[in-house]
Amino acid sequence: MDTGKNKMVGMRKKRALRGTLFAVILSASMSFSALAAMTADGPGMGTAAGASADTSDSTDSEQVLKTEAAPEEGPIRMDVVYGYDNVAKSGRFLPLDIQLDNTSEETFEGTLCVTSQEPDYDGYSNNSQEKYDTYRYEFSVMIQGDSSLEKKLNISLCSKSDLMYITLMDGAGNEVLSKRLKMDLNTDAAQLFIGVLCDEPERLSYLEQVGVNYSMLRTKTIDLSVYDLPDTELGLDQLDVLLITDFNSETLTEEQTEAIWEWVHRGGILLFGTGARGDETLSAFSKQLLEYPVSPGMVYEIQMGQDRTAREPGENILSLEGTEVDLKGGTDLLTSGSLTVLSATSVGNGMAAAAIFDFTDLEEYCLKDNSYADYFLTALLGEDRINTLNSNAGGGNYNQFWSVQSLVNTGNIRNLPKIGFYMTLAVAYIALAGPGLYFFLKQRDLREYYQPAVALIAICTTGMVILMGTGTRFKGPFFTYATIENTSQTDKTETTFINMRAPYNKTYSVELNPQYRLYPVTGSPYYDQNPSKEFFGEGEADITIRYGEDATWIQAVDTGAFNSKIFQMELHTQNETGEGFSGEIRAFNGTVSGTLTNNYSYAVENAAILLYNQLLLIGNMEPGETISLDNRQVTFCATNFSYALASQITGVSLYDRNGDMEDATYVQALERTNLLSF
Repeated sequence: MDTGKNKMVGMRKKRALRGTLFAVILSASMSFSALAAMTADGPGMGTAAGASADTSDSTDSEQVLKTEAAPEEGPIRMDVVYGYDNVAKSGRFLPLDIQLDNTSEETFEGTLCVTSQEPDYDGYSNNSQEKYDTYRYEFSVMIQGDSSLEKKLNISLCSKSDLMYITLMDGAGNEVLSKRLKMDLNTDAAQLFIGVLCDEPERLSYLEQVGVNYSMLRTKTIDLSVYDLPDTELGLDQLDVLLITDFNSETLTEEQTEAIWEWVHRGGILLFGTGARGDETLSAFSKQLLEYPVSPGMVYEIQMGQDRTAREPGENILSLEGTEVDLKGGTDLLTSGSLTVLSATSVGNGMAAAAIFDFTDLEEYCLKDNSYADYFLTALLGEDRINTLNSNAGGGNYNQFWSVQSLVNTGNIRNLPKIGFYMTLAVAYIALAGPGLYFFLKQRDLREYYQPAVALIAICTTGMVILMGTGTRFKGPFFTYATIENTSQTDKTETTFINMRAPYNKTYSVELNPQYRLYPVTGSPYYDQNPSKEFFGEGEADITIRYGEDATWIQAVDTGAFNSKIFQMELHTQNETGEGFSGEIRAFNGTVSGTLTNNYSYAVENAAILLYNQLLLIGNMEPGETISLDNRQVTFCATNFSYALASQITGVSLYDRNGDMEDATYVQALERTNLLSF
């Protein structure tokens, strides 16, 4: 079960900001101005430690990759392969396999830099050419003499960019060599990238270049093996579907299995082909997916789709060895009579599906007429996913940036300045310094003192505003954040989204815990019809992320006062203390029974249990508390409407459509709703 919480360590906690300016001019001699900058303190995260001003210059030279390159001088050689064998989608994280060869006998120590371009939607310029920032990623490298070093990186690639610059610097900051990575990306047609894990991938050739749903998508298969399958979910980000068929998934490493599962949670589609090897194919994921152990395979007569082709009667019926699979919370997508051919279940934002047959067994049938591949994939993806993939032909997760922004921008209003006070003060000043003071002095024939009196009132009012704003004024870089923790019996995954800002328009840097994997969250410019900014990889980067053993540094250069920069931090650890929830839950015919225990060291608020389309509201649970689930009310809900579901859990649904933002209880419930629905 997932829990959301806020945590941060090492920096003063600040959450929301607003500037309030009162200026009223009653006459040429009357002037008044007051400024109140404000922040809201929020908890620290346990990952931020210190902030300082810092400036450095960097220059990247160019050398064309994958064209006839000029002869490289010096002892270091560099070769780069991007994506999967130089096949990639823009707008996603791009795997880079960088090979560095040291031909000298001396050890080389330096920095490997990757420079890319990302959209910036928080800039203040109206010029679309300026709505892009240069991101520079720096990695320390050491290459022994007469040896090689391989670096596997995952770098965000903007959906309107096909360029990256890769530079190697020595210990003194001098450029040793540089490559300009110009990628051939097909952004004109929407492609469906299908990664394939199969012992005989050549028997799946019929899946290549299939037109899905009237050719809204065109398939591209990518053969993978246990040796080149990434061990991080970001390394799988290029894929839309991962097909595992005629393959023993137990040969995957634990890291690869976890990476696949995290990738599915992020929105990937995991598809299994079973057939005679169904048990082997599903084995690594059986605990997470299977309701019951798979039964031995047997031969089934499968109807391949009556209305799909103009084949003669009986030609669409195949005798195939298959394995029936019962997925947890599974839904039938394709059937043959009473036989389930394809079933699927939701996993986070993604989906896991299993077919009754081994896809290699369809080779002969589909080579004659591969319309079944279109028929099958259309059923698998569904209309919504097909439309999303088609609209994002240039790649990118358009919605993630806005979802994260909503998540981290909800503030803790308990520490916000009292807007009512400032409004009252402004009205009082206008009334007092305007007609009130004038008529008061006129009645006493003291009008010559009007201007000094107004000046005195203005000074006093300004002092009050400054004094009231002292506790809410930014003095340095600050974070707003949200943390989501996923806990299983064996491991924990902590995902923290941070919004980094500073109250001034100058360079600043922040040090973070190096145990966290850090990467930016940026918006997709796919729907922006304006051309992107020309990118040459030269000059100082707007954002530099330096990955070191002792710390990870973020340096921001002239980003603009209070301009947001959003990042995601991830930490995977073993669940050695048994944190999480445990218990025994039984559900039958709309009735739920059993027990639930809170094994966290802290109290959990707004706990709830979601059993597919059944919701049980638990409420608050103390550390170590065990509660009975017997006779608890079950609410049936639509799990595909995450915000509505989260509103039920947090209580936001009990408020009016537009709640009072000065109501701390409502704002807290709204924060939790944004967190749960993310």
